[in-house]
Amino acid sequence: MSSPRGINFLNFNQTGSCISMGTSEGFEIFNCDPFGKFYSDESGGYGIVEMLFSTSLLAVVGVGDQPAMSPRRLRIINTKRHSVICEVTFPSTILAVKMNKARLIVLLQDQIYIYDISNMRLLHTIETATNLRGLITVSPSLDSNYLAYPSPPKVIKSEIKGHATTNNISLTSNDLATSSNHAGPGDALISQGGSAGPGGPGGQGGQGGQGSHGASGAHGSHLSPPGDPVAAGNSSLEVFDGNATSSGNNPGITKAANSILKNGDVILFNMQTLQPTMVIEAHKGEIAALTLSRDGTLLATASEKGTIVRVFSVETGSKVYQFRRGTYPTKIYSMCFSDDNQFLAASSSSKTVHIFKLGKAEYVTTSADAQNNSDLEDQEAENYSIDEAEEGEPEETASLGQSSSASYDSSHPDAAAKEPVVDASRRTVGRMIRNSSQKLSRKAAKTLGAYFPIKVTSILEPSRHFASLKLPIESGATIKSITTIGQPVDIDTAEYPELFENGLWGSVASESSSGMIKMIPIRVISSDGYMYNYVLDPVRGGDCLLLSQFSLLMD
Repeated sequence: MSSPRGINFLNFNQTGSCISMGTSEGFEIFNCDPFGKFYSDESGGYGIVEMLFSTSLLAVVGVGDQPAMSPRRLRIINTKRHSVICEVTFPSTILAVKMNKARLIVLLQDQIYIYDISNMRLLHTIETATNLRGLITVSPSLDSNYLAYPSPPKVIKSEIKGHATTNNISLTSNDLATSSNHAGPGDALISQGGSAGPGGPGGQGGQGGQGSHGASGAHGSHLSPPGDPVAAGNSSLEVFDGNATSSGNNPGITKAANSILKNGDVILFNMQTLQPTMVIEAHKGEIAALTLSRDGTLLATASEKGTIVRVFSVETGSKVYQFRRGTYPTKIYSMCFSDDNQFLAASSSSKTVHIFKLGKAEYVTTSADAQNNSDLEDQEAENYSIDEAEEGEPEETASLGQSSSASYDSSHPDAAAKEPVVDASRRTVGRMIRNSSQKLSRKAAKTLGAYFPIKVTSILEPSRHFASLKLPIESGATIKSITTIGQPVDIDTAEYPELFENGLWGSVASESSSGMIKMIPIRVISSDGYMYNYVLDPVRGGDCLLLSQFSLLMD
């Protein structure tokens, strides 16, 4: 009897229509709708398997279980012709590979390599600080062809540590991260404090050839095995009152007495002009997750605490949305925008996926709001409210029918009278207490908001999630997950009689005379090898409905 395959990698393609999986025995490609496996390979263990949309082009990296499967070797393969297009070997382990139709990005520990995907010509190399988390995101759209990655940490000197921001405090200049252009002169300098890792001379691997490149970099939102040391990070905000010390995560950074290590900024890099465009001050703490929207116009970020999710404009760098995911700290594993940028989904270690609505009611209209709300993240982890303390769902804030649905109400007058969908199987006592407490809090915030300025009101009542789902996984298991949002679909309620006939969503189905209701698919893949198909009511929000689930490991 053969031993079970271990999953090393899981991810959706750029549109969320396919799944790529790397295992200890090979890799497999699945279609999401209808679900099914349409390609597999059993040539050894794979640690990275990235798709280019729904084409036959794959970027794969082995796990090192055999000489030909080195984790330093990138292979571009054509699944239709069963051929290797190109192989490139790097001096250290590849942490991530990202692609769109014009660029291929390779990331090692402290360098980022940018290639022209049409001929695998090396265009640019970015040297950056050590990024053990492997965080990076690439825009699928060529109209807004951007790359985003965490900025090197900055040492800030300030006597008022609690209010230190890069808006009003000068940065130390002894550590800088540089960006070197291999295509010609005119190297760009990113003026952010940090330690640039050692970089070797860059080579070039042409079509069908091989090359060797010094590189290091970051990683996007894919799944790695539980307990992976890459997922562990140091404390995101460190204050030093004694003698100068050295950062454990970034040994090259020396922190003076009475200084703060700030590492919550994100660099936006234009992959068309091959120049950095701006540095966004996303969080005070270390970045844990980030993603660009499919059209490349929005950037979503979450810090190590995982309590606040922020959305920024790529064009201006300004914060346009801010959401509170929960009160207790948690790990954010992935985030994803819908195609129309109306929804943002975030999966976390609480085994809950939160969906936020990006509407007018949540839009951050003034810089004063952004400045005042920047302190929310630090307060969240300390001010644990009693309604969040129910054991079993500590991170979930079941705030249904809240401010996040107000944007829809403004354009659909009848929506205000519709209550969010509530899954009866999730009606625990703790959830009822939380819901009641949050309703009282919102009423209090609404009353106080009439007497306080807008910027104070935004602190009293930050936008919470519009909808959520809970994966049917045992609470004690350590499972990572990735989510994606699909295109709206029409669901025939007759195909799911157990759900829509006097079931959980009976009231929703009764409102449609034709028996067809429009829903938004929410797909989730988990590190234990399952894909879950949920649907979201775009009008009501609330609890998402589980339609089906499939195993990725069954033959």
